[in-house]
Amino acid sequence: MFAKKYVPIIIILMLLTALGFTSSAAFAYWQDVSKVGNVVIRFGSPDANLEYEIVHDEFEGELVPEGYVFYEGETDSIVFEYDVWLDRTLVQLMDLSVIASDLKIGDSTEYNHLIDITINGSQMSYSGELFNDRVRVQVTVRLIEPIDLEEATNRELDLSLVNVEDSQQAFEDIKGETISFKISFSVSPRVEN
Repeated sequence: MFAKKYVPIIIILMLLTALGFTSSAAFAYWQDVSKVGNVVIRFGSPDANLEYEIVHDEFEGELVPEGYVFYEGETDSIVFEYDVWLDRTLVQLMDLSVIASDLKIGDSTEYNHLIDITINGSQMSYSGELFNDRVRVQVTVRLIEPIDLEEATNRELDLSLVNVEDSQQAFEDIKGETISFKISFSVSPRVEN
């Protein structure tokens, strides 16, 4: 009689324990799955690789500020172009982010603010759509003329153009130096607002 009294309580405890395990397993499963319309994408499978192809010609010459192209081999802008795509077929629109960083003239970052980089028309970074096609990324590099307060005053320029303390020293420091920068590509799932 004693056992009959506790059997229903033991069965209820076992059912509650089973419900707890089932609920936690279902929760863990749904944390690992994302729904897009009627398509289910499971994360945790091997990642896709972001591929790119350089489609610009090799640049040889010297970059000079706008308005200072006087000799052959000089240019006031350099354009680098890349085709970017994923090596797996997508079922969801993705965001492609491109960021320019680590700007240097020579081995120094002192005058890196004189390097103007636009990526697909946006300053220093770009974010756009990536689906199952190649995306053309265009990186344009320009050099901003170093202007100090004295030069701006003498040339009657807007004082907002002042970008260095000593323009002659800046010119000497950057003349003939190599400009370097890093372009980073990344892809992330598009979040609809």
